[in-house]
Amino acid sequence: MAVYVYIDVSQKQEYIYKNSKLIDNLYNSFIIKSITENLHENNMSSESGNIISLCNYLEKEFNNKYRFIYSGGGNSIIRFEDLENATKFVKGYSFEILKNYPDLELYISLVDEKEVQVYENNKDMLIRELLIQRSDELKDKRKSKFKRWTYGIEKIEENGRAIEIVSENQMRQRKQKKSSEERLVRKYLFNKFEDKLNDTAIITKELYKYKKDENGKSYIGVISIDGNKMGEMVKKITNFEELRKFSRAIDEIYFSAIVKALKEYKEKINATSLLLTPVLQAGDDICLIVEAEHAIEITANIIKKIEQISQDSNNKSDWNKFIEADYLTACGGVAIVRYTYPFFESIKIAEKLCHRAKEVTYLVETRSGQRQRNSFIDWEIVQSHVNTGIEYETYIKHNNLKENYHIKPLCIDQNEPVEDNIFRYDDFYNMIRKIQSEKEINISTSFLEELKKQIYNGINQYKLFLDMNKKEKGSLGGLIMAIFGDGKSEKNVCYEYMLYCDKSTYTYILNDVLETLPFMINLEAN
Repeated sequence: MAVYVYIDVSQKQEYIYKNSKLIDNLYNSFIIKSITENLHENNMSSESGNIISLCNYLEKEFNNKYRFIYSGGGNSIIRFEDLENATKFVKGYSFEILKNYPDLELYISLVDEKEVQVYENNKDMLIRELLIQRSDELKDKRKSKFKRWTYGIEKIEENGRAIEIVSENQMRQRKQKKSSEERLVRKYLFNKFEDKLNDTAIITKELYKYKKDENGKSYIGVISIDGNKMGEMVKKITNFEELRKFSRAIDEIYFSAIVKALKEYKEKINATSLLLTPVLQAGDDICLIVEAEHAIEITANIIKKIEQISQDSNNKSDWNKFIEADYLTACGGVAIVRYTYPFFESIKIAEKLCHRAKEVTYLVETRSGQRQRNSFIDWEIVQSHVNTGIEYETYIKHNNLKENYHIKPLCIDQNEPVEDNIFRYDDFYNMIRKIQSEKEINISTSFLEELKKQIYNGINQYKLFLDMNKKEKGSLGGLIMAIFGDGKSEKNVCYEYMLYCDKSTYTYILNDVLETLPFMINLEAN
């Protein structure tokens, strides 16, 4: 009987981001892809260089005694003819990985077809579930790894390890190896973006390229986007052929969404080109770096494109039958940090923000006849080199009154300006644009800066400041009414003081707008 083997890697992020340089992170990401996926599917097997390749190893050791059932997202399912070959593969391949990549945690589980032969209708689903279950059990048994980097008497490098003394010949060999690694990363990740984007974006692996001149802000936007309800859909897939089609459809939709969003955004802002560093695009997982002033809008546009393309795509049947929805939704997190900020920390912040946006999807209620409300965006501007950027209280409490500082996370696919205490992204964006437009509103920068400070001084001080600046108060209040009230009366919105009142909570509508304003490109100034 046939035996199925599942290959997966644990602690992926720790392995990928263990080095401080971005090019090393990208190279480590390719190592995982090479040892866990079928590179023949994207014509990369001949480009793996010195990296162990799963497909090359299988071809060399097992000839035609195996078949890839599924491959993608950092794991594969392989079918062997019998238990003998499957066992031989597990032992031999595990040894190769341990020998070449001792820091990498590889897990391989097996399922014999005899175990599920009585369940003919759902056999593929049961095999997949058993493989994943057994892999998780292996991960639960793993022991913590402890490493001694230094005895405390050596000089140490920036990562805390002892500085290694190498000869000139070794240094030359390492430079050659590094050059080969960079070519591989460009082939694996950058080229597919360059081929599709053309002159829309300049692809770079160097974060210092994001440094502005002395008068500019040297910030980057680290974007994390993740699809919603992917796990639920995958669980409903009953056979491997459907799984392959589903995986391929999701990958095409998400990659196309990135490309179309960037092209349209570049035309909109009339830019020569955009700076872009693609870190990850695997199925519904996206991680990109762009200039800070473009990050929030690009993230929202990608999510909107995912919705649009999934509705119109020719392969809609490959995913639509697994979910009761007309389109795919996703959530995004954006960490706006200085380009010198520790890269791994910025990735973690962006992913936490994406996760926080996903949590809001469980709080909203989609009413009959309305579109879904599942796509959300959250962001944070991190000024400090030590603060993670998102561990803060969203509100303070005075007596029985709560003061909420934030309207984010914002909903991207929502009809009403405010619904269930959830605000709409498009209204936030329009508010930014109106304030930036001198034709729409004439308010000094100094007033906006002072207003931002007053928000944190408490509700009474905030109201007093606005009452002392009646002209600006009237202009801002009118915008709030027009945008968040949609031109109609809204009992929960106190337009006079730009507050949203829900029971015993005051939410400052303008705080997120004013804090984000310097990090959104001013179209009027272009």
